[in-house]
Amino acid sequence: MAIWCCHRARTVPKETNRARQSLVLLLALPGLLAAAERWKIQYFYDKADSGLTIQDLKCPSTSHCVGIGSIEDRKGRAKGTLISTSDGGQHWSLADISDEPISLFFLNDSLGWMATTRGVLATNDGGQTWKKVEGLKKGILEVYFVSPLHGYAIGFPKAVFETANGGKKWTKLAAADKPQTGLEEVVYECISFHGQNGIIAGNATPLGADENPAWLNPKDVRLHRERKSTLVTLQTKDGGASWEPFTASAYGEISQLMIAKDGLVTALFEYHNYYALPSRVYKGKFGTGMDVIFSERDRAVTDVALLADGGALIAAVEPPGSSNQVPIPGKLKMLRSGNLKVWEEMDVDYKAVAQRAILAAPDADHAWVATDTGMILTLDKSGK
Repeated sequence: MAIWCCHRARTVPKETNRARQSLVLLLALPGLLAAAERWKIQYFYDKADSGLTIQDLKCPSTSHCVGIGSIEDRKGRAKGTLISTSDGGQHWSLADISDEPISLFFLNDSLGWMATTRGVLATNDGGQTWKKVEGLKKGILEVYFVSPLHGYAIGFPKAVFETANGGKKWTKLAAADKPQTGLEEVVYECISFHGQNGIIAGNATPLGADENPAWLNPKDVRLHRERKSTLVTLQTKDGGASWEPFTASAYGEISQLMIAKDGLVTALFEYHNYYALPSRVYKGKFGTGMDVIFSERDRAVTDVALLADGGALIAAVEPPGSSNQVPIPGKLKMLRSGNLKVWEEMDVDYKAVAQRAILAAPDADHAWVATDTGMILTLDKSGK
């Protein structure tokens, strides 16, 4: 600006200096506000005789969050645990769960479902009480409801069940058995809907294929290459009335997908063993035209949250050493993007470490991230 293009010294009135200072503050305000955002630890399970692993976290509103996991003592005995808050995280409470929990889904602040190792539980009071859902047994990994009556339960082997009456009766989705993958076990792990468009996705794993992780033998990594796996999907364009199966070869395993308002899909692929990268985040038309929107060698992404303002958050862990795997807890890294193209790292409490982290963001201004090391961090915009 011309006001700064001065070629000789001159005395400036105090009022002009004040105006300049105000202008500088106004110009710097967006950066100062961004810098003021930080992830601070809001809850930490810190007991010498046991440890808390948080498996999933859902926040159906800005004041109400529910998490699930397990507490394991020194002798290796574990018990299911539910952690919740009703005041935006100012206070968190723990409660025992009879089954070992796997995942959570909340349709609203009251209706929720929990997949466990023994079946599915449901709540109509925000998670205070849970009741067993009849008709669903072992093998369910995710539950997803489009409405209070219409929902799905997915898992293995090739398990996709549908209900049209709120979970009173479940029927097997015939399309789930159609993908032909040979001598492999199909595990459906991801499901997302937006309007009439829906996708169910999973991975086909060769039976008995159980290799040692690459980090056990780092010298052998250069002698191997990551093998392609089989991606299995079911897609609907009519709200689930009909489904089209699809299989494709892909590196890594899909661990998350979300259909955004624009109809495009954001998907997280995680790689193991001998791949050069720990993860990639894609966006585009699922199956075709997918572009990489985030991929870094030293950031193992474990979760992505799309925000209502069109932006997104990423939870990642910094792998130790030169490996792309995270065999031990590493530093938690959080990133934000306003356009899903340019990503900026955010300030995170230095004590936050994890092997996996899970995001929950009910809106663009309220977000939480839970770790498998018993921590829950909140996005603090106070600037303190």
